Amino acid sequence: MSRWLRRSAAGAAVLVLLFVFGWVPYFLGGIATTRRFQFADRENAGVTPASFQLAFEDVAFRSPDGTTLRGWWVPAPDARGTAVLLHGLNRSRIEMVRKVPFLHAQGWNSLLFDMRHHGASDGEATTFGFREREDARAAVAFARSRAKLPVVLWGVSLGAATATLAAADEPAVAGLVGDSSYRSVPDTVRHHFLLFRGFRWWLRFVPSWPVVDQVLFWMGRRGGFDPAEVDVVAAARRLGDRPALFVCNSDDRRMPKEIAFELSEAAGPRASVLVVPGRSHGGAWRDGTAAYEHAVSSLLEEVGNGGGARLASAAQPEVTQGGMR
Repeated sequence: MSRWLRRSAAGAAVLVLLFVFGWVPYFLGGIATTRRFQFADRENAGVTPASFQLAFEDVAFRSPDGTTLRGWWVPAPDARGTAVLLHGLNRSRIEMVRKVPFLHAQGWNSLLFDMRHHGASDGEATTFGFREREDARAAVAFARSRAKLPVVLWGVSLGAATATLAAADEPAVAGLVGDSSYRSVPDTVRHHFLLFRGFRWWLRFVPSWPVVDQVLFWMGRRGGFDPAEVDVVAAARRLGDRPALFVCNSDDRRMPKEIAFELSEAAGPRASVLVVPGRSHGGAWRDGTAAYEHAVSSLLEEVGNGGGARLASAAQPEVTQGGMR
């Protein structure tokens, strides 16, 4: 009987090890990259630019790898520039729609679109900025095809990281607003794994090492990218002399405020930080609208007064578009 018990215990131990070090990392890597789902955005459900009496067009353009991206073009009369708005992970363009009336009042066009593997856009995987940066660059090219004006990228969470990565590679970006960004994919996976251990009881028994490294491996394998190459701080160092604003909530557990200060320091003397009191992630616009508007207005003014002269010509994207609404 004791031999049978030992064998049973050994078999159970093997199964536990296979579960912890095999299935769990594979499952979490797939959740992050290949599973396509969207949070219920009750705050913005059903809202479009028309909800604010603003005319807009349904538009579509393609990323360099052929992925079709869909969004809204919202023109402003006598526009001074264009803001390209980038949503967060498992969200869609509607997350950014309440910023459009502010931009319109500032005299800026808006381009909102769903990044790959999100919303109405095509795509097989989320790559946390690795390929999304090319989506953002395609959006900049599309915006420049519609109006030869300065372009500012404005993103939240995944959108903020993507905006920084894209701006580092794209001289046609004249300014940047990054709200609730992460430092890098490896850093944010490690941080979120520790947080998730408090959300799922069974994760409390899963050790950080080597599971986090295995999750990163499966994210890369299943998403078809190298997570180590998504380094937002390194990208911020390549922004040059362009104005940048990094926004955070004071008590955001997911993206602590220290990240915004690190990105600002990396970006140089024309970068600044806005800290909005609150615990939410990506909710700074709602939590501190007046201060946020003032900070972005200052950046837009700075770009509008001198950013256009530094713009490089952008390639024209393949475009399909609907009618004005």
